[in-house]
Amino acid sequence: MAKHEFGIFETEPEQDKRYDEYCPEKYGCIAILDDYIEPLLGELSVLETYIHTLFRPGNGLVYYGITLIPPSSLLEFKKIIDLTGRKELQALSKKIEEAMQRHKFMIHYGI
Repeated sequence: MAKHEFGIFETEPEQDKRYDEYCPEKYGCIAILDDYIEPLLGELSVLETYIHTLFRPGNGLVYYGITLIPPSSLLEFKKIIDLTGRKELQALSKKIEEAMQRHKFMIHYGI
């Protein structure tokens, strides 16, 4: 089954770096099935994010690529996830909460 992975940057993303490599262990990623993320893509499109690099601002999650999610978008991200009430998304809610408490960027690997 297709999955999305979400993790936390330990340090700020580098301004001039493209994040193109798949390194879920580096960011302590958790996997969430696409069945639970795909229906939320419309709602998640309100999030201000970055596409592979801080030089490419975007909105929402990059379905087939890598999304950098800044701390300023995490509260809204968590609200959207929590409003689903799905137990399958509880681990993601906790991961977002951890990033919020630490004021860290998150990384998302699309399917």
